[in-house]
Amino acid sequence: MRTFLIKALAVAVFPGGMAVTTGIIAASPAMACGEEQQRSDRLASTLPQVNPGDTGQNVLALQLSLRNEGYTYLNGTGNYAGNTLTAAQDFQRKNGINPSGIVGSKTWHALVGKLPPSLTGNGAVTPPSFGINPGETDQDKLNYLYNALMRIHPYQLTEWGAYDGHIVAMVQDFQRRAGIKDSGIVGPKTWNALYLVVSASGGWGC
Repeated sequence: MRTFLIKALAVAVFPGGMAVTTGIIAASPAMACGEEQQRSDRLASTLPQVNPGDTGQNVLALQLSLRNEGYTYLNGTGNYAGNTLTAAQDFQRKNGINPSGIVGSKTWHALVGKLPPSLTGNGAVTPPSFGINPGETDQDKLNYLYNALMRIHPYQLTEWGAYDGHIVAMVQDFQRRAGIKDSGIVGPKTWNALYLVVSASGGWGC
């Protein structure tokens, strides 16, 4: 089976040497990845309010963001109840926010806004505009999908070829968690959800 290497094309450069790519934000050589002083408040400002009982991609982004804060019992179901509510309220208390469990601007800024742009993209990473269907073999297209998917818990990709089999099953699982029809077809809704979840959970890396 052919294996594909992840490709990243630089499309913009921020002050301080932050290079924005189609899938990765790279820190300048003068700083360690994830240790620059800038914040991701721009991204945090775009995240919508999430309420207990909600489902879908915003809940999944919240759960995986909280997981990175030490709430490792959250696996990202896409359903806001039970353990997710407990974790959100605990995080709010620790950060001086009313522990209502309602995740609004203050909570998002405390959770996501504090992260360096090299991990989140800070709203500057744009999803692809093309679609991908099961059976796709175009390496250039698949690199974008696999690069995003491998950054979301619990998916692991070490070798991959055509878009089929267990990789389609991973995408279908993600679609269910994100509240999207689990067709395995990667269109605008799936791209947007993938990039939202990776960005909000600080998964891009360098």
